[in-house]
Amino acid sequence: MKLTTLLVCDAGLDKRQTIEDLIHSQPSLALVSTVSGSMAREQIGSLHPKLVWIELSPAPVRGLSLLAELRETFPEVYFFVSYEVPDPELIRTAYRLGASDFLDAERWRTDLPAAVQSIQLKHQSESISTAAGKVIATFSPTGGIGVTTICTNLAGYLGKYGETCIVDLDLQFGMISQYLNLEPSFSLSTIDFSHTNFDATYLRNLMTRYDEKLSILAAPPDLEDIGDIYAAQVQEILYTAKQEFRFTLVDLPKNLLDERAIATLDLADQVLVITEYNWAAIVNARKCLDTFKAHYNQEKLLLVINRSEWQPQDVLSECRASLNYPIFHEIPNDAKTAKWANNQGQIAPPQSALGKSLDSLARRLGGGEQLLIAQKDTETAAKGFKLPAFFKR
Repeated sequence: MKLTTLLVCDAGLDKRQTIEDLIHSQPSLALVSTVSGSMAREQIGSLHPKLVWIELSPAPVRGLSLLAELRETFPEVYFFVSYEVPDPELIRTAYRLGASDFLDAERWRTDLPAAVQSIQLKHQSESISTAAGKVIATFSPTGGIGVTTICTNLAGYLGKYGETCIVDLDLQFGMISQYLNLEPSFSLSTIDFSHTNFDATYLRNLMTRYDEKLSILAAPPDLEDIGDIYAAQVQEILYTAKQEFRFTLVDLPKNLLDERAIATLDLADQVLVITEYNWAAIVNARKCLDTFKAHYNQEKLLLVINRSEWQPQDVLSECRASLNYPIFHEIPNDAKTAKWANNQGQIAPPQSALGKSLDSLARRLGGGEQLLIAQKDTETAAKGFKLPAFFKR
């Protein structure tokens, strides 16, 4: 299915013709019209394109203002932004305002196919039946936060509500199989994507079972194998898993420039952004959330605090205000249980503080409970970011 595309261009005739030719060169795009910025809003409302391409020349600031206006008015539309050069500030602002991709004249001929593919994957993911299972991505922009521990144990507790699997997309240093004390015979790198019938049976045969309710698809055992895995293939895996399992958890790497991670974030029903109450983690989480908010809604993007410890109320309030985002769940600091579970390849016991918290989180994700804590703090938070005074001492 082609993506109907509207080009918004106030640049000269040559630039307009160049971009139109680029659009025509993509089999998946269908150009419906080229309009000026002043006519963009009216024509989007009339033609209902799936994709709008905004050329920022000759006035980049005005072009970005138009992007912000159109993104707010037409949230269901995808937006490409282009400019003559890859100006870092323009790129950051465009993504913050909700652009799906930024294309510059130096590389747009080579980058456009991947950008179009990304849009197609997003569009396909939105068409998946709501009766299918749920994909939950776990991610932290800061290393050492305990994402893999949360992913494995949360999967164990989600198994109470339906069959669950984990896909280890930390392709370089994935540890899901080690944390569950498994020795997989197959991994992501052994999948034959030329297989004529990539279905649930084939996918299950490549997975390693932990118990009757939990299976995993392991990361490649060798670093040289990760280059053969592409975003479209990851999407095919997740589409199939979504139809077969009640819950599919995906352990993501920290690298958000990885096209496979981006494709997963787009497809996921929910993204758990995991952080903790320390200054470096708060800075990274705030930066990540500010970027994600332009692309994902609050029901999809869930903030989870790991290793939460007792702090004076004023310190907690400052931490939450600095994050400036509703906290979905807090996991207590239970290092002893976490270490035992990882070393033994077991799920945290239900009577432990870690087990109780993850059982509660699984219940909310499985049953749709939406009790946000710290809502009051975040609603009154200042828009400007500042570190809590506690971390300045």
